[in-house]
Amino acid sequence: MSFKRFITILSTLLIGIVLYNIFFSYTDIIRIKENSIESMAEDIDPPSIEYTFPSKCQEYIVSKPTIKIGYFDKSNVDLSTVKLFVNYKDVTKEANISKKEISYTPNTKFIRGTQIVKLELSDLSANKNKGCFEWYFVVGTPIYNHYRGLLHSHTSASDGHGSYSDAYYLARDKANLNFFAITEHSNLLDNNLECDINDGSKSKKWNELLEFRDKFNSNGNFVALNGFEMTYPYNVDNPTGHINIFNSNGFTCSESPDMTLENFYKLIYNQDDLIGQFNHPCKKFGTFNNLKYSPYGDSVISLIEVGNGYNKDMSKNIISLDMYQLALDNGWHLAPTCNQDNHRVNFGIANEFRTVVLATDLTKDSLYDALKNMRVYATQDKNLKIDYTINDLPMGSTISKCSKLRFCISAIDTDIDDNIEKIQVISNKGEIVEEKCFNSNLTKLDFNIKAVPNKFYYVKIIQKNNKISVTAPIWVE
Repeated sequence: MSFKRFITILSTLLIGIVLYNIFFSYTDIIRIKENSIESMAEDIDPPSIEYTFPSKCQEYIVSKPTIKIGYFDKSNVDLSTVKLFVNYKDVTKEANISKKEISYTPNTKFIRGTQIVKLELSDLSANKNKGCFEWYFVVGTPIYNHYRGLLHSHTSASDGHGSYSDAYYLARDKANLNFFAITEHSNLLDNNLECDINDGSKSKKWNELLEFRDKFNSNGNFVALNGFEMTYPYNVDNPTGHINIFNSNGFTCSESPDMTLENFYKLIYNQDDLIGQFNHPCKKFGTFNNLKYSPYGDSVISLIEVGNGYNKDMSKNIISLDMYQLALDNGWHLAPTCNQDNHRVNFGIANEFRTVVLATDLTKDSLYDALKNMRVYATQDKNLKIDYTINDLPMGSTISKCSKLRFCISAIDTDIDDNIEKIQVISNKGEIVEEKCFNSNLTKLDFNIKAVPNKFYYVKIIQKNNKISVTAPIWVE
């Protein structure tokens, strides 16, 4: 074979190899594109969130944090669809958007408290899958923790079932409550007429209750409380009502001589550090003379039940929102509570009624300070969290000498399906001074109004399935 012929054959082979590679490379590209198109068509998932900063629920001390959200989608994110909302304000134009992240730094400081962030975005798939991600963080370290518990229950020591041990055990270990009070009917305790409000030592049942209270109490983990229920007869015309008393060394009962309601108010007024609660105000058990105002009673009684009962069907429980409004309009200074009033062995686990207390730490003294100062809200949902301030003062406060009121309200429910439908701010005579509708488990309402003297304002939260929660008021002198 001549050299010239060899070169010709070699050249032909090389050209063939090149053409072969070009052809199959092209078909591979076509195949990759087809697979990519097919993959995008099959993409039915919205973009995922890779990280957030500040992180979900984080307490962040910096008042102007840079908010960052990382995202990913196998079909890539359509950057033209990315929208960022901070406290319901669209801040997309002020944010920096890249293929994998959006970041935003506010121009002004956030007001102390809950900040709600929402991100909307879609992918580039044929389905244009849209995602919506919402979370919150808190600016500033909160002064108070939210502790959940119940302040009304009975065992076999009076007219209920189960033991003291059953009650505290179920409340602590099954219901996961932070605090729980046993409050027996004082007229059903032994030797009740031989005891008084300063000394209950002659009652065996009272002494046993104190024993089990101390046994189950564990500061920082679970606070076991005790009290007694002052029980006026209810199977009579115009019954008086029932009142729980906490932090006493003893107890009294309605059978004691001359123990009218007004005399009882005077009795507890003359003691130190007592805390009272109006129980289930209604026609059946009594309305405390239609909640006629008493300066003696007002100095000690700081709580009123707006929810009472151990039925899972909420319609079968006693709801007393109207009596709460009446009491406030009559001049009482009260915070609302929701209690199960257990008479069966279902302590804490009967339903979602909860009394939530804002306290610095989980101790008896701290809880009693919060109850006395009405840093309390009542809820029919076991994990709803409400923060409410006016001019940075918490629920239960009294404001004086100001011209403007700055309301900051947030309601958060960690159960994604327990959406909040409405926040209302209610004042004297039931006037709704502000309200806003939602369809989310993260909600916030901020607004300002001119200060008007002799007013009070409390917050009402309405959730899905008509769950109701109300806060203690803030009073304006």
